[in-house]
Amino acid sequence: MTLSSSDARLRTFANLRDLGGLPLASGGVTVPNVLIRSDAPYPADEDPAGVPWPPSTVVDLRNPTEIEPIAVTWPSAVRVVNRQVSSSARIDRLADTALIEIYSSVIRTGQHRLTAALNEFDSTGSTLVHCAAGKDRTGMVVAIALLLAGVEADSVIADYQRTEDFIAGVFARLRERRRIPAGTTLAAPILRTPREAIDLVIDEVTGTPGGAWGWFEAHGGDVPRFERWVATFVG
Repeated sequence: MTLSSSDARLRTFANLRDLGGLPLASGGVTVPNVLIRSDAPYPADEDPAGVPWPPSTVVDLRNPTEIEPIAVTWPSAVRVVNRQVSSSARIDRLADTALIEIYSSVIRTGQHRLTAALNEFDSTGSTLVHCAAGKDRTGMVVAIALLLAGVEADSVIADYQRTEDFIAGVFARLRERRRIPAGTTLAAPILRTPREAIDLVIDEVTGTPGGAWGWFEAHGGDVPRFERWVATFVG
């Protein structure tokens, strides 16, 4: 679909942010230009302002069938990996499903998919993590990454819920490109960021023996590799 000039506001990410500056439980803050989260990019999007661009690595959490009709061609220097997290979290299929049900399924049956995505983080450059809305699949992967890095739980929750501030723009981009069922409104459960959904993820990951790192290792996480990424992220 070609967007008209009047749709210029739809030509760049609606839910993109650099995760630098988050407080660490041990003191200090996370380093900028290391981890970026966003909604999906689309062909003809303009480069976002205020973040290093393009990223060194892109970790796309969508299913291949979501990507094919709207694939983006990244510069050749960008490493792009697709690590499908879960079809149950697709915003275009489960608009009326409670998020707590979706998150429960993903965090309890798809742990190895989540760690596979984390294993792709770039310890020498910036990593962009995205799905369709940059909220659910991205929200879970990013939350686990932040917990592993030692970010305070309250800040993990606050970052997850920030998407609520940008959801109208996300919704407009999805609707313009027919990536969400007709008749879906902003009141749909899939477009919310309820505290209990992210609490479920945090409790499941940190409640494992050994905490977040114990959970990560038990489900296929590459501990030495991710420790190198954390060292970059926390400075």
